[in-house]
Amino acid sequence: MRTLLLITLIVLLGVDAADARRRHHHHRSYPFELPTAEPDVDGVRPNGRRLRGQPPTVASLVPGNWVLEPKNSDWDGKRFLSPDGTSWLAIYRAAAEDEALADHMRSIIFAKDETITYLRGERTWVAVSGFKDSRIFYRKGILACAGKAWHHIAFEYPAELKIKMDPLVAAAAQALDNTQSDCGQSASVNRP
Repeated sequence: MRTLLLITLIVLLGVDAADARRRHHHHRSYPFELPTAEPDVDGVRPNGRRLRGQPPTVASLVPGNWVLEPKNSDWDGKRFLSPDGTSWLAIYRAAAEDEALADHMRSIIFAKDETITYLRGERTWVAVSGFKDSRIFYRKGILACAGKAWHHIAFEYPAELKIKMDPLVAAAAQALDNTQSDCGQSASVNRP
Protein backbone atom coordinates (compact mmCIF):
# COMPACT_ATOMS: atom_id res chain seq x y z
CA MET A 1 0.00 0.00 0.00
CA ARG A 2 2.86 2.43 0.82
CA THR A 3 4.53 1.66 -2.47
CA LEU A 4 1.34 2.40 -4.40
CA LEU A 5 0.91 5.69 -2.50
CA LEU A 6 4.53 6.68 -3.15
CA ILE A 7 4.26 5.90 -6.88
CA THR A 8 1.03 7.90 -7.14
CA LEU A 9 2.64 10.88 -5.40
CA ILE A 10 5.68 10.78 -7.72
CA VAL A 11 3.47 10.61 -10.82
CA LEU A 12 1.30 13.53 -9.64
CA LEU A 13 4.33 15.73 -8.93
CA GLY A 14 5.87 14.87 -12.29
CA VAL A 15 2.66 15.66 -14.18
CA ASP A 16 2.30 19.00 -12.37
CA ALA A 17 5.85 20.08 -13.29
CA ALA A 18 5.42 18.99 -16.92
CA ASP A 19 2.13 20.89 -17.12
CA ALA A 20 3.81 24.08 -15.88
CA ARG A 21 6.54 23.75 -18.50
CA ARG A 22 4.03 23.10 -21.26
CA ARG A 23 1.98 26.16 -20.34
CA HIS A 24 5.12 28.31 -19.99
CA HIS A 25 4.58 29.06 -16.31
CA HIS A 26 8.22 29.76 -15.65
CA HIS A 27 9.25 32.39 -13.18
CA ARG A 28 12.02 34.53 -14.58
CA SER A 29 13.69 37.41 -12.87
CA TYR A 30 15.69 39.96 -14.82
CA PRO A 31 17.49 42.90 -13.23
CA PHE A 32 15.69 45.55 -15.27
CA GLU A 33 15.34 49.16 -14.21
CA LEU A 34 12.76 51.72 -15.19
CA PRO A 35 13.90 53.96 -18.03
CA THR A 36 15.04 57.48 -17.20
CA ALA A 37 15.65 58.58 -20.78
CA GLU A 38 14.49 57.67 -24.25
CA PRO A 39 16.23 54.61 -25.67
CA ASP A 40 18.20 54.60 -28.87
CA VAL A 41 17.31 52.23 -31.69
CA ASP A 42 18.61 49.02 -30.09
CA GLY A 43 16.49 49.32 -26.93
CA VAL A 44 19.34 50.64 -24.80
CA ARG A 45 19.19 53.92 -22.92
CA PRO A 46 22.06 56.40 -23.34
CA ASN A 47 23.54 55.25 -20.01
CA GLY A 48 23.91 51.71 -21.41
CA ARG A 49 21.12 50.05 -19.44
CA ARG A 50 18.33 48.21 -21.20
CA LEU A 51 14.61 48.86 -20.94
CA ARG A 52 12.21 46.78 -18.89
CA GLY A 53 10.94 43.83 -20.90
CA GLN A 54 13.63 44.09 -23.58
CA PRO A 55 16.14 41.26 -23.98
CA PRO A 56 19.69 42.32 -23.20
CA THR A 57 21.80 43.58 -26.08
CA VAL A 58 25.53 43.06 -26.26
CA ALA A 59 26.09 46.81 -25.92
CA SER A 60 23.95 46.95 -22.77
CA LEU A 61 26.21 44.36 -21.11
CA VAL A 62 29.44 46.33 -21.56
CA PRO A 63 30.68 47.44 -18.12
CA GLY A 64 30.02 51.13 -17.52
CA ASN A 65 33.69 51.98 -17.03
CA TRP A 66 34.78 50.53 -20.39
CA VAL A 67 35.50 53.15 -23.05
CA LEU A 68 34.07 53.16 -26.56
CA GLU A 69 36.97 53.65 -28.95
CA PRO A 70 36.66 56.11 -31.86
CA LYS A 71 34.69 54.80 -34.83
CA ASN A 72 36.73 52.90 -37.40
CA SER A 73 35.61 53.58 -40.98
CA ASP A 74 36.96 50.19 -42.16
CA TRP A 75 34.28 48.13 -40.42
CA ASP A 76 30.70 48.39 -39.13
CA GLY A 77 31.03 47.98 -35.38
CA LYS A 78 32.02 49.22 -31.97
CA ARG A 79 35.09 48.39 -29.91
CA PHE A 80 35.19 48.87 -26.14
CA LEU A 81 38.38 49.00 -24.08
CA SER A 82 38.67 48.17 -20.37
CA PRO A 83 39.86 50.97 -18.03
CA ASP A 84 43.29 49.36 -17.61
CA GLY A 85 43.62 48.87 -21.39
CA THR A 86 44.27 45.11 -21.14
CA SER A 87 40.89 43.83 -22.37
CA TRP A 88 38.61 44.66 -25.25
CA LEU A 89 35.24 43.70 -26.74
CA ALA A 90 34.22 44.29 -30.34
CA ILE A 91 30.67 44.12 -31.69
CA TYR A 92 30.48 44.18 -35.47
CA ARG A 93 28.71 43.03 -38.65
CA ALA A 94 29.72 41.68 -42.02
CA ALA A 95 27.79 41.17 -45.24
CA ALA A 96 27.00 37.51 -45.87
CA GLU A 97 26.71 37.77 -49.64
CA ASP A 98 30.39 38.62 -50.08
CA GLU A 99 31.78 35.16 -49.34
CA ALA A 100 30.77 31.53 -48.94
CA LEU A 101 29.37 30.48 -45.56
CA ALA A 102 32.21 28.02 -44.88
CA ASP A 103 34.85 30.58 -45.82
CA HIS A 104 33.42 33.13 -43.42
CA MET A 105 33.24 30.57 -40.62
CA ARG A 106 36.90 29.70 -41.23
CA SER A 107 37.80 33.39 -40.96
CA ILE A 108 36.08 33.51 -37.55
CA ILE A 109 37.73 30.32 -36.30
CA PHE A 110 41.31 30.62 -37.48
CA ALA A 111 43.77 33.43 -36.82
CA LYS A 112 47.55 33.50 -36.77
CA ASP A 113 49.40 32.46 -33.58
CA GLU A 114 46.28 31.24 -31.74
CA THR A 115 45.71 27.92 -29.96
CA ILE A 116 42.06 26.86 -30.07
CA THR A 117 40.69 25.24 -26.89
CA TYR A 118 36.94 25.55 -27.58
CA LEU A 119 35.04 25.28 -30.85
CA ARG A 120 31.29 24.89 -31.29
CA GLY A 121 28.98 25.66 -34.14
CA GLU A 122 26.16 24.71 -36.41
CA ARG A 123 25.14 25.66 -39.91
CA THR A 124 24.34 29.29 -38.99
CA TRP A 125 26.74 30.10 -36.13
CA VAL A 126 30.20 29.40 -34.80
CA ALA A 127 32.00 30.16 -31.53
CA VAL A 128 35.71 29.75 -30.85
CA SER A 129 37.97 30.42 -27.90
CA GLY A 130 41.54 29.77 -26.93
CA PHE A 131 44.90 31.35 -26.20
CA LYS A 132 47.02 33.86 -28.02
CA ASP A 133 50.24 33.93 -26.01
CA SER A 134 49.13 34.68 -22.42
CA ARG A 135 45.80 36.13 -23.52
CA ILE A 136 42.39 34.53 -24.02
CA PHE A 137 40.33 35.23 -27.12
CA TYR A 138 36.66 34.49 -27.78
CA ARG A 139 34.82 35.05 -31.04
CA LYS A 140 31.27 34.23 -32.06
CA GLY A 141 29.47 34.89 -35.32
CA ILE A 142 25.85 34.22 -36.21
CA LEU A 143 24.15 34.40 -39.57
CA ALA A 144 21.32 36.95 -39.28
CA CYS A 145 18.90 39.01 -41.35
CA ALA A 146 17.58 36.04 -43.32
CA GLY A 147 21.11 35.07 -44.31
CA LYS A 148 22.18 38.53 -45.48
CA ALA A 149 24.53 39.52 -42.64
CA TRP A 150 26.83 38.11 -40.00
CA HIS A 151 26.72 39.51 -36.47
CA HIS A 152 29.90 39.10 -34.42
CA ILE A 153 31.40 39.59 -31.01
CA ALA A 154 35.09 39.28 -30.21
CA PHE A 155 36.86 39.46 -26.86
CA GLU A 156 40.51 39.48 -25.92
CA TYR A 157 41.81 39.69 -22.35
CA PRO A 158 44.65 38.48 -20.10
CA ALA A 159 44.35 34.83 -19.02
CA GLU A 160 44.48 35.82 -15.35
CA LEU A 161 41.12 37.62 -15.80
CA LYS A 162 39.32 34.48 -17.01
CA ILE A 163 37.14 34.01 -13.91
CA LYS A 164 36.19 37.68 -13.91
CA MET A 165 35.48 37.82 -17.66
CA ASP A 166 33.62 34.49 -18.07
CA PRO A 167 30.20 35.88 -16.99
CA LEU A 168 30.50 38.84 -19.37
CA VAL A 169 31.59 36.63 -22.28
CA ALA A 170 28.74 34.16 -21.65
CA ALA A 171 26.13 36.91 -21.36
CA ALA A 172 27.38 38.67 -24.51
CA ALA A 173 27.35 35.39 -26.46
CA GLN A 174 23.75 34.79 -25.38
CA ALA A 175 22.73 38.37 -26.19
CA LEU A 176 24.26 38.04 -29.66
CA ASP A 177 21.67 35.35 -30.39
CA ASN A 178 18.95 38.02 -29.88
CA THR A 179 20.30 40.12 -32.77
CA GLN A 180 19.14 37.93 -35.65
CA SER A 181 16.45 40.41 -36.68
CA ASP A 182 18.56 43.54 -36.02
CA CYS A 183 19.33 44.30 -39.65
CA GLY A 184 21.10 47.62 -40.16
CA GLN A 185 21.90 48.96 -43.58
CA SER A 186 25.65 48.70 -43.66
CA ALA A 187 28.04 45.83 -43.10
CA SER A 188 31.72 45.32 -43.67
CA VAL A 189 34.00 42.33 -44.01
CA ASN A 190 36.92 43.47 -41.88
CA ARG A 191 37.51 42.20 -38.36
CA PRO A 192 38.66 44.53 -35.56
